[in-house]
Amino acid sequence: MHALTVVGFFFLVFLFSCGGSSVDSELRSLIKKHNLKPIEKPKTDPNKVALGRALFFDKILSGNKDISCATCHDPRFGTGDCLPLSIGTKGSGICLQRTKDPNRPFIPRNAPDVFNRGHGELTTMFWDARVEKIQDALRTPAGAQLPEGLDSMLAVQALFPITSRHEMRGLEGDIAVDGSINELATIPDGQFSQIWEAVMARLMSIPEYVELFRRAYGQREFTIADYANAIAEFEIEAFTLDDSPWDRYLRGDDNALRYEAKRGALLFFGKAKCYTCHSGSLFTDQRFHNIGVPQFGPGKNENGFDFGRYNVTGIESDRFKFRTPPLRNVAVTKPYFHNGAYNDLRKVILHHLNPEIYLRNYDPYENGIPAELASTLKNDEQTISWILSTLDIEPISLSQNEIDYIVEFLKSLTSPKVYYLNSVIPKRVPSGLPVD
Repeated sequence: MHALTVVGFFFLVFLFSCGGSSVDSELRSLIKKHNLKPIEKPKTDPNKVALGRALFFDKILSGNKDISCATCHDPRFGTGDCLPLSIGTKGSGICLQRTKDPNRPFIPRNAPDVFNRGHGELTTMFWDARVEKIQDALRTPAGAQLPEGLDSMLAVQALFPITSRHEMRGLEGDIAVDGSINELATIPDGQFSQIWEAVMARLMSIPEYVELFRRAYGQREFTIADYANAIAEFEIEAFTLDDSPWDRYLRGDDNALRYEAKRGALLFFGKAKCYTCHSGSLFTDQRFHNIGVPQFGPGKNENGFDFGRYNVTGIESDRFKFRTPPLRNVAVTKPYFHNGAYNDLRKVILHHLNPEIYLRNYDPYENGIPAELASTLKNDEQTISWILSTLDIEPISLSQNEIDYIVEFLKSLTSPKVYYLNSVIPKRVPSGLPVD
């Protein structure tokens, strides 16, 4: 009897290993078909990284000196801020303890993660891609005011949060935390060059920043492009993570992925058709889709609506469409969607499988949306019909086990380094302002 048990055990091991081999063979065939590559970390300049690190965490960049890039893109929280919609200047605290000034609105959109944003595949930035590279030309809200000398799309992106009144710049008449007049807020909207010059004037008034710029760029006059390039260099160094289980599998390690994750990958690139939008090595087609996300919050348009890509193109069929988010490190980048509608990755998948049902039955309270935002949910039939009129995703049926497999695969896209990113936070910054 004992001998039969041993034989049976080894027979099961043999069957499982054969199945694993079959799964690997099929998955590697799909990897080749879709030309999927592991993340490669670019070389960076240590002096530019040091400057960019100081800038990224320094609240001197904000008009009221109360918010930094890192407030909404905190390394401890998946380079986000934990919130469905961000809280900008005049707010206080971090993550779920961050509170809003009662006289200021929420930022209309969720703070996206900043992982791998220096990757060469990326040609768009922001949920509506209002910053995008079209062939060799850049289209941005600044138009002809965009400075020369920008090294990357990530550097271009770094120029705009400091110009946004509710994100970082503040309102005319604001008094900064040190009692000074907020001179950045006195500049009229749309005068990007003036705003950037005023930010540089602040930085150049701090001797330590002058020295950091000199180390990074040599002895010359510095511009806002130098500021942007340095922040981008820091983000590339700190947030380009190349050691997820998926990356190790792509480099040839068959044991890097659990069996369940491999099954999930086969579904992702097969039956579930996730790859049709989440394509490429970053898992985004960088195009725009309406997947029936519920509307709540202050919005970007009248009456609290957010029309997404339509706001850039003016094309009716682009209404309610948003750029496909990359999925790298997705296990730690909740809440998800352009307004943080879901906190749970499994619910995100379920919504994709039947967007109309989930749109009609969306409960903001059940999904952790604060009461002030939950009360703005637009779930009337007219709004739902309007959203569904440009829906461009087809329902798909998957079993509970298949959904579990896809969740496991998505988790495999996350680097273990995401849990140790607090090491990039400096103890102090040149302005002397507090670091959160």
